[in-house]
Amino acid sequence: MSMIRAAFSVSARSVVASSSRGFHSSPAACTVSEKVAEVAERVNKKVGKGLASAIEKGEQATEKTRETIGSAKEKAAEASTVVGQKANQTAAGAREGARDFKADVKKEARK
Repeated sequence: MSMIRAAFSVSARSVVASSSRGFHSSPAACTVSEKVAEVAERVNKKVGKGLASAIEKGEQATEKTRETIGSAKEKAAEASTVVGQKANQTAAGAREGARDFKADVKKEARK
């Protein structure tokens, strides 16, 4: 009988071993304070991303403003140069005209 008993016990062990399942454990339920911390972390990240985006947009607007001001300064400098040149031309023309007038007056006076 010992053979039968040995055969039965080996086959019984293999059936029990093959039919047993491993335990599956699910994560423990979060406590209220853990849940609040998770929500606070998500809110903090969203607010941080929003602020970073706003800062980036502000930097872009600042750069565009600087470019606009720079081009406006350049245009103003160009306009100022053009106006200065025209003023110099007008003044030179007036001086030349005055000389011509003076020369004409002297010619007329000699006649």
